[in-house]
Amino acid sequence: MKVLSANDILNLKDKLRHKNENVDIFAGSGKDKQVIINNGFKLRHIPSGLIYTVLKVILPKDGESSKILCYRPGKKLLIPSSKFGDYERQ
Repeated sequence: MKVLSANDILNLKDKLRHKNENVDIFAGSGKDKQVIINNGFKLRHIPSGLIYTVLKVILPKDGESSKILCYRPGKKLLIPSSKFGDYERQ
């Protein structure tokens, strides 16, 4: 049996949190697919730690990707689906 150090446990916790908490707009699949992010939802930008509030979820139309329009005081931000992994739920 391997004994884990405190650093091992903290690293494992961070990996699991980032893996499980990345932003996903939808839950379910097929006809049961539902939007799970709404206005007022809080997102944290992982690299900077800045927190944004969701203004609107923009769903895809004919080949476009999903986007999330957010704001924090003094700044609005449009997050494309390719960058969702940089954000986590707050």
